[in-house]
Amino acid sequence: MPRFHRNENPVIIAGAGPCGLVAALTLEKAGIPYVIYERTTTEKLCSNAGSGIDMAPTAIKILDDYLGLAGKNWMAPYEIMYISDMKGKQIALWDMPSLKLKKDSERLSFGTANRARLQHNLLDALNLKDVNGDIKNDDDRLRCSTSVVGYQNLDGLVRVELNDGTKVDALALLACDGIHSAIRKHMHKDVDDSLNYCGQECWWGKTTVKPGSELSEELKRLPSTSMVAIGTNEMPGVFFSDEVAPNEHAWGYVLANKTPPNANATNDLTRRGGSVLTTEEKKREIDEVIADRSKVLQLMLQEPSADEITRAGFFDRKNLDLSYINGRVALLGDAAHPQSPMMGQGANMAIADGYVAASRLLAALKGTNDSTVEQALLDYDCKLRRKENNIVIKKARKYGNWAASKSRFPCFCMKMMCKYMPPSMLVTEMMSGDKSNKKFVHAMRKDLQLEVM
Repeated sequence: MPRFHRNENPVIIAGAGPCGLVAALTLEKAGIPYVIYERTTTEKLCSNAGSGIDMAPTAIKILDDYLGLAGKNWMAPYEIMYISDMKGKQIALWDMPSLKLKKDSERLSFGTANRARLQHNLLDALNLKDVNGDIKNDDDRLRCSTSVVGYQNLDGLVRVELNDGTKVDALALLACDGIHSAIRKHMHKDVDDSLNYCGQECWWGKTTVKPGSELSEELKRLPSTSMVAIGTNEMPGVFFSDEVAPNEHAWGYVLANKTPPNANATNDLTRRGGSVLTTEEKKREIDEVIADRSKVLQLMLQEPSADEITRAGFFDRKNLDLSYINGRVALLGDAAHPQSPMMGQGANMAIADGYVAASRLLAALKGTNDSTVEQALLDYDCKLRRKENNIVIKKARKYGNWAASKSRFPCFCMKMMCKYMPPSMLVTEMMSGDKSNKKFVHAMRKDLQLEVM
């Protein structure tokens, strides 16, 4: 059944990833009508091609405290982080809960989440799943296999064009449709808005560890299943892996490559733009490359079949100064500010975007302040947020260059930092990108006279 009157225009949200679902849940709690258009099918919506995401304090607070996911087991705090070289020799061991961070409350306020599990939790909170745990096909609030391809701002509304040619009127349009956003392409069709290749490509996937297997026995010998392997000039790259569910490990292997891959041009929605490997490509690009790496690393990457592994390049935007707003249309998450994952902030920024944009929008729609819809979205696209976003994007470029470098000096520096710098300092630097999110949310809640963080 529809959740709003037929004569009431909804807010349209393009994309049902974490960003879009956070925006929807924020509107749901305030009773604002919305419809989510998602171009993939219900079967592929929460597909899990090995995607683990780092979670920082601000996004965790949004999800747990403001949106009610506390106690839903959607993430796991980091416990012990095992740092080694590519041969498996230990460099450092970080006891994350005991780190002396600036605030005691932040000690467990970062961890890892499985993207699919997070989506399922948000869908549960929105009551968009049936009694069997399947995503509903008959709820007017979620329209899968349908995408937004264009729009037109009109007086008091935005007319949204769908991929089947249908046009739908909306109060506002929130574009959460990723780095290849059709809405962004429409918004900036008259300017150069090309992607910027960051110089690294990544192979990522998930590995299910079978009890009693060789990999299971090798993992038992390690002090932690959360691991990072640092490269050298002879064995370049960086490998990271974490157990995101019982016996299920999400991993990524990053290497420098001056030539941008074509992976991100594919339309494989399961991999959100990445491309699946062939058996021959897996042998050439992974199996042969890791032949002299540690046993755990070899087994972790050899266990999945080729079609379970994704290859993708790291991209952001060349022009970081283009607007996120056009009238009643706003770009959120990767549609607004895509970035390399080397700062671990992509999902966190997207969650903050979804929460802040929807909160400002609903305040204007409910008349709790003097803002119009257009002004509410302009307040979302504030100068401070843009400046802080660009800092994080540029830092992610730098860290990617260093972590995946094939040069002796950067590799040596990475190893020495991990070995001798206090872990609390490194973790604080890793979490520095979250300052932007904290300021962003704080400013919104202060403006709307909500309890601040």
